[in-house]
Amino acid sequence: MADRLRVLGALLCFGGAAALAFWVLQQRIEPSVARAAAPPVTVRVGGEEPAKGEDARRFAERLAARWAREPFTLEVPDEAPIRRTRAALGASIDVDALTATLAQSLDTTSPMRRLYRGEALELDLPVRFDDEAMFEVLADIKDRFDRRPEDARLDVRSGEVRTHVHGRQLDVHRTLDAIEAALGRGEPRATATVRRLAAHRTAEELEAIDIGYVLGSYETRYSTAPNARDRSFNLRVAGSKIDGLVVLPGETFDFNEAVGERSEANGFRPAPVIAGGELVDGVGGGTCQVAGTLHAAAFFAGLPIVERSPHSRPSTYIYMGLDAVVSYPQLNFRFQNDLEHPVVIGFSVEGGVVRAELRSAPTTRLVTFVRRVDDVAAYAEREVQDSSLPRGTRVLRQRGVPGFTVTNFRIVRDLETNQAVRTRSQDTYPATQHIWTVGTGGQPQPDFEAPEGDTHNEYTADAYLELTQGEGVRGTRAVRRAGRSGSPGWTAREGWPQPPAP
Repeated sequence: MADRLRVLGALLCFGGAAALAFWVLQQRIEPSVARAAAPPVTVRVGGEEPAKGEDARRFAERLAARWAREPFTLEVPDEAPIRRTRAALGASIDVDALTATLAQSLDTTSPMRRLYRGEALELDLPVRFDDEAMFEVLADIKDRFDRRPEDARLDVRSGEVRTHVHGRQLDVHRTLDAIEAALGRGEPRATATVRRLAAHRTAEELEAIDIGYVLGSYETRYSTAPNARDRSFNLRVAGSKIDGLVVLPGETFDFNEAVGERSEANGFRPAPVIAGGELVDGVGGGTCQVAGTLHAAAFFAGLPIVERSPHSRPSTYIYMGLDAVVSYPQLNFRFQNDLEHPVVIGFSVEGGVVRAELRSAPTTRLVTFVRRVDDVAAYAEREVQDSSLPRGTRVLRQRGVPGFTVTNFRIVRDLETNQAVRTRSQDTYPATQHIWTVGTGGQPQPDFEAPEGDTHNEYTADAYLELTQGEGVRGTRAVRRAGRSGSPGWTAREGWPQPPAP
């Protein structure tokens, strides 16, 4: 003891407080030959003490398994809490790291024990996170939780205002951070981060809007046959998303924004769509008919067409020049309200008829659509072999459609000022191939019946077409001249391939 006091005095004289601190720390951490092992301490991990003599790894594995089964609660604003086990969220205990730490804490001669001698030793749990697994869980919750805002709408049939609904969106990355932080602290719950998406149009904004006048309208037909039920379903889904929407003065209506992604999550079903000039199955088939019908109504309302593209082949449900192809998010249809009053979209799909109408306060516009066929191109013919059909069987897979180049005019006349604005555009529709499926299989069975094949009628187009709507016109006034391509049988007269004889 006397020797230690002399050393301590020398340190205070020559090294000061820093030297004293170093000496004290050295006495705690570096055992001398004469010192005994550190006294026992209480070791706890996650609130549990290892049993006397228990193997460190076995204890770590047992603790990790129990920890993984513990429930964890994610609080979601305005929703029932979401409960999952920690393991289901992708969290786990690093057994190897915990075993190594336990071994140090249980070794009475280790520096860790000497540093904490005479104290309770509470070890932190080494928590690991599988971010990919956590993200998948949150993405699944997000799919069910997220809601697009719904603008207030005005029912053009009843005049009633349908109130708005604000949207919401789960912030996956911030929620992931909150879960990891809570699990790392050993807490049993965390709160999700949710963003509120405000509706663009509220019910209060739609009071006292005049919808008594039809600015422009248009109708197209659709099949009600059982084999077209998915396409009809898509027509109703897309139509319901735009029916009753209000476009205020100066605003631009955006079709893709209003209808949203054409996905099954957004309510759409697979149905035939035009791709590369051919009909193939795609989610949301039929949406283009909704866009085309609305485009025609906006066209006859005299509203500025901001964005519109024609199809890659003529559509049987609408005249060339009035169609509009849409494909989320690349191809869009947009029009602007250049009036001093709000414009309300009315849209219905029922009984085989798609109808769009734009309503507002009365105007004095008279709108004429003029379309002229400038050029016609023949369609090619090709064969596709199919081993599932008996040899020699021929089925018309796709009836050919001629190609067209057309020039369109719109004349908007204000009857009050007798001023007219004329715009011109040109659309090109490439020819669609006449495709036969030819069987290369074995001999047909006695009861074999060949598939029906494509039953579309021949496509005809008046060489000159003029349609007028507006003030002083009841419905739509039409003037047409058939010309080369406007009467039945014209493709046969041109000598182009035909479907099989009945």
